[in-house]
Amino acid sequence: MNSSVGTNITNGNLVLDTETPVMTFEGGKLYRTGSLNVVELHGSYRDMGRQYGVLLKNELNEFYDNMSANFGIDSRFTHNAILQTARSDFRFYLQRYKEIIYGMAETSGMGLDKQLIVNNMIKEIAIYINSHQGNPHGKECSGVAAWGNYTSDGQLVFGRNYDLGPEPTKYTTVVVYNPNDGSIPLASVNCIGHIGMESGMNKEGIFLELNDGHNSENIPRYDRIPALISLFSFLENSADLDQIDAQFHTSYPDLAFVVNVANETVAYSYEWATSNVMRRTPDKVGLLVATNHFVDPSWGFAPIALNDQDPVYTAHRRANLLALGEKYKGKFNPEVMMEIMNIPLEKGGSFRAPNDTSYQIVAVPKELKIWVRMPEVQEWTEVDLKPLFGEK
Repeated sequence: MNSSVGTNITNGNLVLDTETPVMTFEGGKLYRTGSLNVVELHGSYRDMGRQYGVLLKNELNEFYDNMSANFGIDSRFTHNAILQTARSDFRFYLQRYKEIIYGMAETSGMGLDKQLIVNNMIKEIAIYINSHQGNPHGKECSGVAAWGNYTSDGQLVFGRNYDLGPEPTKYTTVVVYNPNDGSIPLASVNCIGHIGMESGMNKEGIFLELNDGHNSENIPRYDRIPALISLFSFLENSADLDQIDAQFHTSYPDLAFVVNVANETVAYSYEWATSNVMRRTPDKVGLLVATNHFVDPSWGFAPIALNDQDPVYTAHRRANLLALGEKYKGKFNPEVMMEIMNIPLEKGGSFRAPNDTSYQIVAVPKELKIWVRMPEVQEWTEVDLKPLFGEK
């Protein structure tokens, strides 16, 4: 192992230095800019897990210690209850993703049970911690894509706010997986230790992000592969939008979600229920907005009114982003998208801080670039994924 660090600033934003890793281990590399950790992993899935466990050992253990301090706030939020749920979910993981967790448990010093709890903590934060801390409306996210005549150069740019409360913010991590089995390398942006895919991009320039969809269907299924694991597989096995479309039409989730998918030329929203899926076309040619309810008319749902019957503000956020799309038509680029994603809900945007928005992403699939912001912790940081995909 070795260590060093570097940071650059371009156009007022931080830029990750991918030339100088902070640490290396068995072919894996850790980069850091401020509070944002980026890990580049290589090899078998067990190898990549081992690398992850060593490179972020301190942060993984710190996250477990901080979250476990909340054990007991609810009869369902105890060590044994959370471990039971984590084990139940884990048994349906595809084997290669189990190998990542096994590898992490080998080298993080946490052992398998703690590693499973950390992996499942996002779910627990959504269900229990937020509700006990006066934040019952977490897990409600927003996405907007602009391209064509909505952007300054025709290039697609995607903005995403992930709303799960403040607990995950300082542990936001970019993990780049380079498997040696022929799967497509990909990058995941998520809370540390969680390997499910909620926001990510693969080497072929397919970006996806997941929003909760229980406002339209709340029928959990406990006999299925967790959707976040399915999405990991979708992104690893899709070189184009036709392939990922086929994946959505082949596998139904354990819960209802809205999954937004884009490449360099177009974006679609998959309204993914437990027994059906609709690929919704863009709202306008060059503009797609999606929040936390199904809007494709094929479902037959009545529109959600902009009143007190919109408790998670899903209709409000959608209306705000559609209006901003028209206001900035022809001007969208990464910098403009960052400004738009920073506009608070109360001022006509979708940003919900300091209590709801955990992290934010702006993505340009054609350039394989993302920008990540950690509210109240770190401003926008540019991460060029190109040098992180490929040989070690």
